[in-house]
Amino acid sequence: MRTLALLGMAAILLGFFWQCSPSTAPEAPGVQPPGEETAPPPPTPIQGPTEEQPTATHTPIPPTLTPTPQPPALTPTPEPPTATPTSGRTEARVASVIDGDTIEVEFGGQVYRLRYIGVNTPESDQPGGSEATEVNRQLLEGQTVQLEKDVSETDRYGRLLRYVYVGGLFINAELVRLGYAQAATYPPDVRHGDLFVELEREAREAARGLWAAPPAPSPAAGWNCVGNLHNCGDFSSCDEVMSYWNTCPGDPSRLDGDNDGVP
Repeated sequence: MRTLALLGMAAILLGFFWQCSPSTAPEAPGVQPPGEETAPPPPTPIQGPTEEQPTATHTPIPPTLTPTPQPPALTPTPEPPTATPTSGRTEARVASVIDGDTIEVEFGGQVYRLRYIGVNTPESDQPGGSEATEVNRQLLEGQTVQLEKDVSETDRYGRLLRYVYVGGLFINAELVRLGYAQAATYPPDVRHGDLFVELEREAREAARGLWAAPPAPSPAAGWNCVGNLHNCGDFSSCDEVMSYWNTCPGDPSRLDGDNDGVP
């Protein structure tokens, strides 16, 4: 009995000490140990009203424009049509000679009136006109010629403006050199202007063609005694002066300047 009582006391004491000693037993889940405060959960932030973000509007990319095809440029029909040039020149046939500086040429199946560039001759009804026309005819009537353009295509009358060549002979220049044409250069067609001016100067100095002195009046043909028509420079000799003096009494040309009765 004593033994049992001792065992009972031991059990009671063990139970007392068990309760008073710190517990090392594992804590039951969800049980807060005595004397220890649980930290409150962090406060949930108060959110204001949610601002709606504007929806990004994407600017539509315009479709790539396909350029409207342009109609091909029209190539104007040349007026007049030109033949295939040889070394920058056009071959043609002289159909007729109009005057000293104008001809008609045929090429490409058509006939065109052509005016020489840079020179001028008297008209057919002017003094020297028939001579210039005849020289022009002798140079190229019926010939095959080469035509060379400067800047202008035609003049205000619709005539072709060209330099004309027969073989190696430059017709425009030859007429000036012979004294049957004057230099007459009009911009912008001035390529050979200096040459024409020089040839005219030489022709004048050499008294060629139209620059030659007019022939002295011939007594055999008779003298025109009406009006003051002559001066001393018109006579080549004293015999001609006296022939006129004797044929035309009254001294109509006033050759007797000192009134001594003789010219």
